[in-house]
Amino acid sequence: MHPNQPFAPSRLASAITLLCAAWLPTAAHGQSLQSVVITGTPPADTALDASQPVSVISGIELDRRRAISLGDTVDGMPGVHSTGFGTAAGRPVIRGQSGPRVSVLENGLDTLDASALSPDHAVAADPLSLRRVEILRGPATLLYGSGAIGGVANAVSEWIPTTARRSLGAEALLAGDSASRGTLGSVRIGASAGADGRLNWNLGGFAREAGDYSIPGFAVRDDPSSASGRLPNSFARGHGLSGGVSWVDRWGVVGVSTSSLDTRYGIPAEEGVYIDLNNRRTEALLELIEPFSGIESLRMRGADVRYKHQEIEAASGEIGTAFSSKGQDMRLEALHAPLGSVRGVFGVHLKQRELSAAGEEAYIPTTQSREQALFYSGELPIGPASRGMRLEFGARAGRATLDPEAATGLPSRSFTLGSGSVAARLPVTASISTSLGIGVSERAPTIEELYANGPHAATATFELGDSTLGKERSRNVEWTLRGGEGGPLRWNVGIFAQHFSNYIAAFGTDVDGDGVADRVDDSGQIANSAADPGAGDFTQIAYRQARARFRGLEADVQWRPVGSPWGVRVFGDAVRGTVDGLGAAPRQPPMRLGFSADYVGGPWAGFLSVMHAASQDRTSVFETPTPGYTRVDAELSRQLVQTARGSVSVFVQARNLLNADIRLSTSFVKDTVPMPGRSVFAGLRVKL
Repeated sequence: MHPNQPFAPSRLASAITLLCAAWLPTAAHGQSLQSVVITGTPPADTALDASQPVSVISGIELDRRRAISLGDTVDGMPGVHSTGFGTAAGRPVIRGQSGPRVSVLENGLDTLDASALSPDHAVAADPLSLRRVEILRGPATLLYGSGAIGGVANAVSEWIPTTARRSLGAEALLAGDSASRGTLGSVRIGASAGADGRLNWNLGGFAREAGDYSIPGFAVRDDPSSASGRLPNSFARGHGLSGGVSWVDRWGVVGVSTSSLDTRYGIPAEEGVYIDLNNRRTEALLELIEPFSGIESLRMRGADVRYKHQEIEAASGEIGTAFSSKGQDMRLEALHAPLGSVRGVFGVHLKQRELSAAGEEAYIPTTQSREQALFYSGELPIGPASRGMRLEFGARAGRATLDPEAATGLPSRSFTLGSGSVAARLPVTASISTSLGIGVSERAPTIEELYANGPHAATATFELGDSTLGKERSRNVEWTLRGGEGGPLRWNVGIFAQHFSNYIAAFGTDVDGDGVADRVDDSGQIANSAADPGAGDFTQIAYRQARARFRGLEADVQWRPVGSPWGVRVFGDAVRGTVDGLGAAPRQPPMRLGFSADYVGGPWAGFLSVMHAASQDRTSVFETPTPGYTRVDAELSRQLVQTARGSVSVFVQARNLLNADIRLSTSFVKDTVPMPGRSVFAGLRVKL
């Protein structure tokens, strides 16, 4: 199929229209500051109760944020940015960490895609399919393995029902976007198959078609000869189907789900090249309530993933490079009965996959990777429940192995990994509390860090791995002060530091010592010089280890008077990463300050947000500075129907209202791939 042949969101329009005529459940248009259960922190916690830093977006906030990529969807949360490879491929950046240091999960299990390998590879979890997103930072991430040393983004789709339904429930979205001249539609329906509510099911799908998006200036910064108006090859088209079924009984839940994702999107940094991505994911869940003495609940979750994508020349249809990932991720967790005052979860985590690349840019070898670990997470209240201290602690021990194909002659590597953390939360007054967390973590090098050797056109780099790299170790400390829980004014401020004894990163090389970054041809031969620094096709980068330090702060203040339709939020964040002997860490985020006001009254709702990102002048070796920008977004919505069973509303949202030239310092291609300019996003939302 040709990359420009559209998927048709209009196919969902009929289903959405039918939903408008269905019975609608009760839906309060107003929003309140409420607790949300965090599935990514066993034992299950709430954002208000957690001693360690956790953020959750769901409901109307998620509706307003939904973008094509997961990274763009969570960008703007405190401490969270996006890698920003256009709009189709964006992965979360958490506190200056990205790629293999940020674990992207779906329902608590690894996505097992290729998004951590390269920033032009999309996350195989579409935001249109999600119910909420959880961001874990700091020591709380250690239970999810070495890939979570910098943070966790848990995309929760909940296709397997875990509670009995008593009536039909459904959601739908139909919308259009002016920047890409695109349309999208999604629908999700859930119900019980029997009168007793034990057999439950969910079914849903989405489709989107987005053309090349508009940009405010020139594609290449300060180059009037480059493209303008629209960014060439920035289209994104795709569709997905998902479904799940479960049996909910007094003894627990058993269920299974399956989902498919098919998408094609252009690589803006490569003329005429697009990615054709296919992902098939199957999940299984078993939860048992009090299966035997001493165990309050037992949960087993597993996922089987079959992922592939091809990088294709649009003109000829020739496949340049093909990536494939096949694997499984499984977690067994048991919540034990209190031992004295200690409650906790212990478990086993098993993961394996085969990642392969074939074609002219197969810069990594086919490699089998396996990880096995034991973990424990517990909590201990000290003193009265309302005034006492709460202690949280956890540990993980495991082993990671990487086996490249024998024919490559590359060595296999195995790493014994251990991590641990402890955090305490102490009430200061009735409405103010403070928490302190410390942790140590270890991460095994990834396939590309160990074995990469070849050109990568999307990032215009020639990557050189190092098979002798050791494991990465870090020490973390986090302090938070928060107040106003349960009141109209809620706030929190936190500072953090993370020290690495042997940080792994790819830096530009200067092998010939001429003071300019080495540029090479596709065989790796240096082609440039001080007299002609731009010669050659690729900038050569090599993975190295060195000591590194990251430190930063995050602050968030939210105010909504009781009974008032108005709410106000102010937030700011900053992070600074330094690598010994090399200066700033690569692609670090800028300092940001943001303000938003929202209104929810009667049938009307809306918001206005302003976020300023400062310029990023602390650059890594051979990086260029990134100018700052101010982004303004706004939305106005009105309920057309509101009954005892739900609502139908229309909305108009303006994104990047000032038409700012937004370039992300966290992006490999910031100087050639700006983010979209001014856009109007409008449509219809149905909530059952």
